[in-house]
Amino acid sequence: MKEKFLHFIWRFQLFDSLSLQTTDGTSIFVEEKGLWNKIDSGPDFYMSKIRMDHQIWVGNVEIHVRSSDWDLHKHSSDKSYENIILHVVFEHDKEIEFLKSRNVKTLELKNYISQEVLVNYERLVEAGQNFIPCEKSIYLIKEDSVKFWLERLVIERLERKTSEIEQEFLKSGKNWEELLFKKMAYAFGLKINAESFTLWANSFSFKVLTKIQTKPDLVYALFFGQAGFLDFETEENYVSNLKKDYSFLQSKFDLNPLDKSVFKFFRLRPPSFPTVRMMQLAALYGHYQNVFMFLMGTKDIEKIRQVFRDLNYPEFWKNHFTLEKESPVYSDKEISDELIDRIIINVILPLKFVYAKHRAADVSDELLEGLRILPPEKNTVIQEFSKLGLKAENAFESQAYLELKKHFCNEKKCLNCALGLQILKNV
Repeated sequence: MKEKFLHFIWRFQLFDSLSLQTTDGTSIFVEEKGLWNKIDSGPDFYMSKIRMDHQIWVGNVEIHVRSSDWDLHKHSSDKSYENIILHVVFEHDKEIEFLKSRNVKTLELKNYISQEVLVNYERLVEAGQNFIPCEKSIYLIKEDSVKFWLERLVIERLERKTSEIEQEFLKSGKNWEELLFKKMAYAFGLKINAESFTLWANSFSFKVLTKIQTKPDLVYALFFGQAGFLDFETEENYVSNLKKDYSFLQSKFDLNPLDKSVFKFFRLRPPSFPTVRMMQLAALYGHYQNVFMFLMGTKDIEKIRQVFRDLNYPEFWKNHFTLEKESPVYSDKEISDELIDRIIINVILPLKFVYAKHRAADVSDELLEGLRILPPEKNTVIQEFSKLGLKAENAFESQAYLELKKHFCNEKKCLNCALGLQILKNV
């Protein structure tokens, strides 16, 4: 039993309110529950209105799991608690002299809360190995409640991402192109190499890239050389030329390459090797000198996709997944539609929102509509929600489910979640 749960019980009056009696037998009725104190120290509910034996009392209500928690929290010596009119507890285990001397009654809720409410609460807080805490009670939730909550979650996710991007924007020296490059690097690294790609993107000044972008061969050399992927002996002409170009860049710009061991290849399919992803990223930046402005300038999702589809790759990569070894499998190494859409969802649309905000423009409707157009992301989280009957129909909904899982379900914030509240209230 947690105090937050009792706050929830009091907020929504989920108890038998018609036959309440205090521990000394005084009949009471809650006229107004009061204002919930979510942040400040002090009583849990302000301006409550309680009728006790036909007399109206207006003041503050303090809630504890046990009566003895009053002394444990040393409220008797705190002036903030002088205007308490009712002490609400789950279990009355001790008479509190301070309250008794002021004729403040104690309401023990234990016998007034429905057993079903308690069972549902226990299922949530003791979920064990379930995918989400409310997995066994999800059938209690109305579809309209789910849809409404998903919209709120998308907004929360957008607000959180906006805050993160604005901090990164300041770190990049308020350079939009540099910010996009680092966000792109993280996205191209995928989950397993995202941090490695971020380390790599920060290992050289973005100004170096801007100075050589008109020469695509140098972009490839910079990217592979800085990642440590050119640190081996070879007679292959393509790789030898990259090594010569990188040696020139290293001398000119005083570059210090990473050790290639920071990148992970294990358990990755060859098309997802970091060498392939880096080659694709190099093709993008070798083709577009001002990719940020180009992407920000269009509202058409299909035109944004074409930016990543229309890239040309060196012939060498048709039969290579790494720089060292030739592959018997020929492939074009094009960026998959799934990755393109993931980049649009997680990089381009949030950046559009922040960029518009800095220009005092509102593109929130455009952004949300873009998410509704895009297909849902494919990952284990979305698959597990689908098994529970919560299927994401588009990227808007898959983003909401990802936010729900990470910031509510994983942290067991069921009492802050609309779905958790629906389960507890639906009795």
